[in-house]
Amino acid sequence: MNRRQFLQTAAITPIALILGAKFIATLRPYPLQELQTRLRAMQPERLISVGTWNVSQIFQHCAQSIRYSLYGYPEHYSALFKNTAGKLALNAFAAKGSMHHPLDEVIPGAPALAADVPNDVALRELMYELQQFINWQGDLAPHFAYGSLTKAQYYSAHYLHLQNHLQEIQQV
Repeated sequence: MNRRQFLQTAAITPIALILGAKFIATLRPYPLQELQTRLRAMQPERLISVGTWNVSQIFQHCAQSIRYSLYGYPEHYSALFKNTAGKLALNAFAAKGSMHHPLDEVIPGAPALAADVPNDVALRELMYELQQFINWQGDLAPHFAYGSLTKAQYYSAHYLHLQNHLQEIQQV
């Protein structure tokens, strides 16, 4: 490969990856309704967390994330980050079929998660926000890290995010 070919490839590859990230996150349908069924079957009084946050805080965090996709996130990463690393991360998660991120990392600018909210109240809030998202017909707010997403891409992001957090919840 000569220098000109190398430079052309180096210039085109990031663009192709970013455009591909916009597409790949919509390839696999993620069934949020399946998660609704799983959440409905939970017995809030019998749930424990094996992570840093308690069960209620996990539910609150997930509800915040879904709500913000409809009404706007309080803070955002830079446009450069969202259109490069953010899109690539979502693409990688969607392609792999799972998300892995620090499970005690708050949404930038979001209110603190209240440790004393009962599990059943936080679970109802999460289920409400999930149904609001499924029914939503309006424009969606850009994600704080992934930027502008279609509803299908948000389905992927929310499904994978919930799945990741639910790994820390066990029933006793």
